Amino acid sequence: MRFYPSSMSAGLWRRRDFRADDADFVGTYLQPGETFVDVGANVGQLSLAAAVRVTRSGRVIAIEAHPRICRYLQGNVRLNGLTVEVHNTAVGSKDGELVFTDFRSDDMNFASVTPPPSGATLRVPVRPLDSIVGDRRVDLLKVDVEGFEVDLLKGAAKTVSNCRCLYIEDSELNLRRAGTSRTELYDRLIDHGFELFHLRQGRLERAFPDIPGPDDDNLIAVRPPALPDLLARTGLRLAQSSPRPLDDRLPSARLA
Repeated sequence: MRFYPSSMSAGLWRRRDFRADDADFVGTYLQPGETFVDVGANVGQLSLAAAVRVTRSGRVIAIEAHPRICRYLQGNVRLNGLTVEVHNTAVGSKDGELVFTDFRSDDMNFASVTPPPSGATLRVPVRPLDSIVGDRRVDLLKVDVEGFEVDLLKGAAKTVSNCRCLYIEDSELNLRRAGTSRTELYDRLIDHGFELFHLRQGRLERAFPDIPGPDDDNLIAVRPPALPDLLARTGLRLAQSSPRPLDDRLPSARLA
């Protein structure tokens, strides 16, 4: 990857294992010929890893809202000679426009429905994810949109129904800044039939909104019938000490 003037590029330049847990999960889960959708692709670390993994028989759709970062993403795709479908847009519940911060430290940028009180901003288009993905089957959907995950899900009913597994950011701080909460995010995913997990030291621990965890965490969402396949692909195991569900709507799965 080219060393672009961005926080993600700098992090990868300093440490080859920067965000390695994310790349490891994507790389082990995906198989040749499958489809990966990367919402909030940044400079393309996961999209590139996925494109190599799914090979030319598969498909990678990378979506990045910030125009400057999207150019870096496109540059990394060209540098590696890979085929990645790139979209420079924010993703939300409906077509429209958002204000996006334009800090030089790109990992601090976020979308807002109103201009923040200070700092440079720009306006970016918004599209529902369903309008980008359409009827295509999705084997793995990764979402990192700095708190707008709930709004994204509102415009992604078809995509989510066609999706085997989600890897989605879980940050109460970011969600509250966007006017929602971890509880609403979890409820929406559960309503789609998913069981929710956090990845902890090579094991999957059941995730519940009332049990606090790190604020920069990710959720793995998978429907119970697809859970054995996820475990077989990744070599992960279910944690034996997973807590009991706090809501009887939560599906259950047999421990490994």
